[in-house]
Order: sequence, then structure tokens, then C-alpha cells
Amino acid sequence: MLILKKTVTLIVAIIVLLLGGFTTYYVSNKANNITHEKKISKIKRTVSPQKLSKSEAKKINDEFYSHKIIKTGGESCFVGEYPSDFSKLINKSELVVVGEVVGLKSHVSNSFPYTIVNLRVDNILKGDRKKLNKTIPIEIMGGNITRKEDAAAHNLKPSDDKDPNEIITLEFTHLPRAGEKMAVGLTKIPKGVNGTHGKTWSATYAEKSTFFQDSDGKYRRESEVSPTTDKGNHDLSGQKEDELMNNEMNDLINKSQNKK
Repeated sequence: MLILKKTVTLIVAIIVLLLGGFTTYYVSNKANNITHEKKISKIKRTVSPQKLSKSEAKKINDEFYSHKIIKTGGESCFVGEYPSDFSKLINKSELVVVGEVVGLKSHVSNSFPYTIVNLRVDNILKGDRKKLNKTIPIEIMGGNITRKEDAAAHNLKPSDDKDPNEIITLEFTHLPRAGEKMAVGLTKIPKGVNGTHGKTWSATYAEKSTFFQDSDGKYRRESEVSPTTDKGNHDLSGQKEDELMNNEMNDLINKSQNKK
């Protein structure tokens, strides 16, 4: 990725509607405010609500993730009170679902990459049950972007030794793969935010509201890197919170399945 000679910090805001009030979600990232929107993905596949075959999932992933993947840090912070327990985390979401990723599409707005994830809803844990067995679009931060757009986000020119039109994939947190299953708490994104068109959803608290299914069948949030305290010890509070939230999400999913 570009070697930055100076750091320019931008707060990229996503305004989401929560329980009749407005809560603003911020992501700290090195970027500036350039109005630009471009669809990079060449995948124009009409997604079927039916289960993807392994070959179909592989084709989608091979096309979408065919570029150099660059893992880059991004600090998430929330305006307003972050839910102190699982029930509050669920209550803050308008819709909580379990489903399978059946499509991926790139989207760039203000020189910042997003991925539109098409999720086939297999289970409703909270919210409108009419969404069951339907496919809904979810906007995830990170994804495909050209080097020149990424350079513009940092007020820099593309490196002379790099093709400015080369597409790279920026991964701030785990980007979903086709065929992957996830449980997620969602809130509607107002039309036009981040250049969105039509009805789109967003994880209410980003990675904190997103649980991916592991090989053992359990759903888990992406693990936090434990920061080091001034005493040289690792702060495990984030990991402990993840464990509690993971356990309660799996309990909720199991209870929901047992009711069927």
C-alpha cells in the first residue's frame, strides 16, 4: 500500500436510524472528503435465494477477491452509549438475521471502498419475518478500490512504480466470502448515504454486531487484538466481551431453531 509521508485523519460518518432516534457511527481512517462514486465490480449476477453450490461460491470469490488484499487498521468508535450487554446489543438493531452470503458487489464513495453483501436470510432472530428466505443487501466497510482513488483519499499521488488503475482490496475487518454464513444485527441506511441507492442495510455496530460461522458451526465475532496496558500486561476485557457475546448469540440461534 502507499507509504504515507503525512497522516491526514478523516471521520467517515454513517448516519443510521435506531429505534426512532438517530445514532451516528464513525470509522477513523486516513482519508479526505472527495465526492466520488464508482462501481468497480464487474459481477452483475442476479442472485437466487436458493443455496449456492460450492462451485458458484468459488466463482464469485475468485472474481471479487482476484486483487491484492491489503489488511489495514481502522479504529471503530460509536457516538452514544455502546450496549453493555447482549440484550441491549440486539435491541438496538432493527433486524437481526442469520443467513448465507450469496453475492458481492464493490462500491466506492468519497474515495472510500464498500462492499455490498447480498445475504440470503435463513432465520429471523428479531424483526420483520417477511424477510425470511429473501435476499437483502448489506453494506460492509472495505473492499475493492483503485490505487489512484486510494491515493486521493490520502491527498497523495499514486506511486510512480504502481499502475494507478490497478484495483486493490482493502480489508479493515473481515470481509465476507460467498458461501459464508453470518449472524448480524442490522439497521437501515438512509437512501443516499455513502452514495447508496434504494434500500440498504448496515451492521448496527459494525464488527461488534457481526458474527461469522466457524468450522465448528459456532458463530463468533472477529477477535480483538488485545492492547498492552501501561503495566505491560494485555488487556483481555475485549476478548472476554467477545466470548460473552458469542455465547449468547449462539444460545439465541439455538433457541430460535428449537422453536421451529
